[in-house]
Amino acid sequence: MDGVQHVQKGVKYPAVMGVGRWNDPRVAAWEPGKFMAALQAATVSGKPVLMKVNYDNGHFTEEKIVTFKDFAGQDAFLLWQTGHKDFQPVK
Repeated sequence: MDGVQHVQKGVKYPAVMGVGRWNDPRVAAWEPGKFMAALQAATVSGKPVLMKVNYDNGHFTEEKIVTFKDFAGQDAFLLWQTGHKDFQPVK
């Protein structure tokens, strides 16, 4: 399975945040990176396509606090993109 094969140019893709872990024995960090790059090049929505890489750990091999921080960042991205008032830029 390769999600990159299904990315189509000119589509209005939603905001996406890819996550990779440098020391992940199951999924190499370049795989989600390649997918994010394809989405960035293809989308016409103007929505952000972001890639976060954890350089210290692998596939849930970190301390629980690191996992919780990762999930907090992902939740903040979700709340920002869904319009939650407390997660919008100050104007």
